[in-house]
Amino acid sequence: MTCKGICIRHKAQKPVGSGRYASGQKRCQICEIFIKWDGLWCPCCGYRLRTKPRNLKYKAKLRAKAAKMVEEAPPVLTVRRK
Repeated sequence: MTCKGICIRHKAQKPVGSGRYASGQKRCQICEIFIKWDGLWCPCCGYRLRTKPRNLKYKAKLRAKAAKMVEEAPPVLTVRRK
């Protein structure tokens, strides 16, 4: 399959202060574009979207940010009923 140009409508701008994958953007290898899309498949060409970086440096940044968010999350309370 090839790029049909539909992905241009979903093109994402580079976020300031955070990474593309951390902000929810995904990359299509065929269309060579970052898009803001909820699905796992490209709306244009049908290929699987990349949701995580391939570069080791950026993988480490994404993991560190995810770990920081988990630490900052409030504890979950469980309610037991009799």
